[in-house]
Amino acid sequence: MKIRLISFAAPMLASGLLMAQAPAPAPAQPPAQHQRRQRGQMFEKMAAKLNLTDTQKAQAKSIWQSARETSRPVAEQLRQARMALRQAAKAGQPAANIDQLAANTGQLTGQLAAVRAKAFEQFYAMLTPEQRTTADQLGNHFHGMFMHGHGNAPGAGAGS
Repeated sequence: MKIRLISFAAPMLASGLLMAQAPAPAPAQPPAQHQRRQRGQMFEKMAAKLNLTDTQKAQAKSIWQSARETSRPVAEQLRQARMALRQAAKAGQPAANIDQLAANTGQLTGQLAAVRAKAFEQFYAMLTPEQRTTADQLGNHFHGMFMHGHGNAPGAGAGS
């Protein structure tokens, strides 16, 4: 009798312990989806601060989308160049090789900066004088949203 009780109770106890565990956390948003949401929130904040019209919002979104598409292949090349530079340093390659890889990384970083600066120029040009004044008063925060390529910035290309 004891053997039957143990053979019956053990699986029940084990299943009870399994069911008592906390539920699995909800899966996190995929990084790209999270970045799009953040980028959208940042854009809406910026649009509100500058009091953009619907037409300006549409123009701005078009400018930043074009910048993301233009920068996407360069951003991928930059990711690969950084990886190659890291691997070369780990492998103890000669300084000349590391210098060459670092120069390539710098060139690609410059290309991304140029894409962002051109997009910012187009965006800034479409603002009214009052909106430009507001943008200028926002100072480095406003400039940083567009020029540093953070994943949550409207013009970010590397993270998209």
